[in-house]
Amino acid sequence: MSVIETIQSDLITLKEIVEKEYIFDIPIYQRLYVWKGEQVKILLADLYNAYKEEKEIFYLGGVLVVENEEKKSLTEFDLIDGQQRFTTLWMMSIVFKNGLSSFTNLKINKTSYHRVNFSIRTDIKKFFDAYMEDDKVTKGSTANIINALGVMETFIKENKLSQEELLAFTTFLFEKVQLLFTSVPQKTDLNKLFEIINNRGIQLQHHEILKAQLLKLLPSDERMKYSYLWDACSYMDNYVEKNIKDIANIKIASLFENKSYSKGSENLSNAVKVLSKMTVLEEDDFKPLSLIEILSSSDKEIEENNEQNKDEEYESDNKVRSIITFSMLLQHTLRIHLLRYYEGTEYDIPKVLDKELLSIFSASYLDDVLLENKDDAADDVRAFIELLWEVRYVFDKHVIKWVETEDGEIHLINKLYKSQSKGYYTLTRRKPDSNDGCSLLQSMLYHSQQLTTHYWLTPYLNYLLENKGKNSYEYLRYLDNNLLSGNQDDSLINRTHQFLVEPYYKTKIYYAILKEPEGVSFAHYWFYKLEFILWFLLKDTKDIRWKEFRFTAKNSVEHISPQTPKKEDTNIVTENILDTFGNLSLVSRSINSEYSNLPYNEKRQRFANKNVNDVDSLKMDLIYSNKNWNDDKAKEHQDEMLSYMDKYFKQEIDFE
Repeated sequence: MSVIETIQSDLITLKEIVEKEYIFDIPIYQRLYVWKGEQVKILLADLYNAYKEEKEIFYLGGVLVVENEEKKSLTEFDLIDGQQRFTTLWMMSIVFKNGLSSFTNLKINKTSYHRVNFSIRTDIKKFFDAYMEDDKVTKGSTANIINALGVMETFIKENKLSQEELLAFTTFLFEKVQLLFTSVPQKTDLNKLFEIINNRGIQLQHHEILKAQLLKLLPSDERMKYSYLWDACSYMDNYVEKNIKDIANIKIASLFENKSYSKGSENLSNAVKVLSKMTVLEEDDFKPLSLIEILSSSDKEIEENNEQNKDEEYESDNKVRSIITFSMLLQHTLRIHLLRYYEGTEYDIPKVLDKELLSIFSASYLDDVLLENKDDAADDVRAFIELLWEVRYVFDKHVIKWVETEDGEIHLINKLYKSQSKGYYTLTRRKPDSNDGCSLLQSMLYHSQQLTTHYWLTPYLNYLLENKGKNSYEYLRYLDNNLLSGNQDDSLINRTHQFLVEPYYKTKIYYAILKEPEGVSFAHYWFYKLEFILWFLLKDTKDIRWKEFRFTAKNSVEHISPQTPKKEDTNIVTENILDTFGNLSLVSRSINSEYSNLPYNEKRQRFANKNVNDVDSLKMDLIYSNKNWNDDKAKEHQDEMLSYMDKYFKQEIDFE
């Protein structure tokens, strides 16, 4: 019997895992816990959206396990695949408790076992033992685990979950979330197993199914060209011009000039011009290549392609990673397409959600709009895919990516340049020489908004398409102020649709809430926003650390004068000032735990020691410039911060 034939797979809920009294071990050969806060936020958002929509079942993916026969008295499995997601679920049970409490530990008689154990990592077990007793504990674990727990704690506060709703949400996770539980025999050759699984190929993604549904509406002799255009847009962790050069084997240098690029009129941005460069094949010859196939091409094929393109070369200094998925880009594009192609204000999608790409397109486009206009379906699909190229092009030109540098990944917008030497063209993506305001503002929006939606992108991308050559940075400032800095109750999907219909829609900017003692309930957006305003207004009056300031992920509100100060601390504020904006800052979970209830002078010294070369928080840099701290200093700081906001919001914005 083959390895595959002995594998058993079943859907299972957390409730069933508890009822079966299963426990799990992370084998020593597995990575510990590598998920970043960003991945935890996305998972939480997906789960919470499913709960809000009252889904009967939410499929979360699979776990691959091997039963551990060493522990005869317990049913224990080695978790060999899917452990990051599963460990995150387990940590949610520790933080959220309520309906997930029984998932945290298995209790047999008087002995309690962690549902997830880390093989021979006794330090991690001791940490979780301590954390379950006191959630302020942070020592003894890894930064990724600490940050993940912090994201979960912040999630409750940001969504203002009452105990009643938290119980309902955790009960949903416990009973409705399903995992594909795959168990293999204990003596399985795991190397052989992974080899077999990997050789079975890559699972078909939702956007590939959507692509097939749309392309079948086109004449057969056009499908190849539009397929290439789609494929070039789909690979998000590279630049689209490099993708189309490789996939369609076209010369892109002829479509690009530096002067037209600066004016927003380069031919490379025009889908029709790009399509015209493609060679039309007969249907029998049509065999579109995936990027995987391209990467695995033979040396001979590569040499042939190089020979055809020997007079041009493409260079990019750094690896890049998109801030959104292709499924999200498709949904932002659909919103713009519905507005443009149907010239009405009533068409829009109900939400942007990565995992529901097919259902969103079916409900908002395929089942209704295209069927109602069946005779024009081919024209509609052409228009959509051409728009997709143009959206993706301006996305790469004007929107930040995660760019790999010597100091780690940072947000940058790398511009495209063409150079020529003796008839030989080179196209290059270059990093900016200095910190760029547009990149920094987008980075602020990235960190302060929900990672699974980024609704601000739809009106921004639409503006970029409609106003090539204009000052997109100034428009983004306007959009941010009027979309996110107002006191509006309507949903973001509806508010951004208003800016699609009317790009210069104006709202009343409202930040009086910052005068209230909201403490940890302050929206994190305001802390991020203030950091950008401080950089914008003061960078030229400060040192190089301010000029080169960059945003990092922060998820915890820190009290400068602590909530329970030590007796020897003389730099404290009264209860009336404790939870005011002037006595608060936004920090990472690890910094919050490190500073905790330390006296002001000690926090000040630690901040100075850690911010010699870079500054992590401009607000805190201003706070710790004070040698002492009290009610008057906190009030003075708050008034100063609000005055900077007043000044920023009153500035006229020039869109030209």
